[in-house]
Amino acid sequence: MAEGPLYKKVVAGYEENERGEDARVLAERVVARDGGELNVINVEKGSPADALQALAERGNADLIVLGSTHRAAVGSVAPGSVAEHLLKGARCRLIIAPKGYARKDHSGDRLRVIAVGYDGTAESQAALDEATELAQKFGASMRVIGVTTPTPPMGAAAAAQAGAEAAPDFQSRLHDAVGALPSELRALPVLEKGDPVHKLLEAAEMGVDLLILGSRGFGPLMRLLIGSVSSRVIRGAACPVMVVPRPG
Repeated sequence: MAEGPLYKKVVAGYEENERGEDARVLAERVVARDGGELNVINVEKGSPADALQALAERGNADLIVLGSTHRAAVGSVAPGSVAEHLLKGARCRLIIAPKGYARKDHSGDRLRVIAVGYDGTAESQAALDEATELAQKFGASMRVIGVTTPTPPMGAAAAAQAGAEAAPDFQSRLHDAVGALPSELRALPVLEKGDPVHKLLEAAEMGVDLLILGSRGFGPLMRLLIGSVSSRVIRGAACPVMVVPRPG
């Protein structure tokens, strides 16, 4: 586990409304355990997206926390215009809180269950590494969720062979990744079959306090750039969602 705060500089985008309060409460929950510096920025003035982007570029933000758009359903995540802008290339991690997050009882500052979407790519490994460090900081347990998609129609024999080769291979990679994690994290490999978006959204409803996703597998290094799965998951998850930059 890294010495000192995992996130030395945490920025919460604040507004005098529910969205701002959701961001502040979630940011404080992370900082309370991690011990970093919290900077609450009023995003109702000027160009909030440019201001937050500039903080990340200058190294003054390791983590940005935002609330969901007012159009989101209560209890669900949905990025507003500021988050949408940052998801297209910010140089730091981003967490989006569900609408109404501040209304919940957060008397305990501990994240108990952290889930991570894993598909074996370097980007999902970066998400897994992030989840591991956070779980160690918070004393949380982990769920590592891998999803295999149904084999497309290609003829019975070819489909059977492809499925026989792909499923065991990914299952072994998932179990190997989880097996390499510290035992105290009580990490659970979860292998699902179906639509990745649907399965990740289902997982977010099962007592998860934070879902961590990686960026897509191409684009600038060390920046956020979400793919189609992450883009759809952050439009309906029932828990806070963190997106981590593409690894260098």
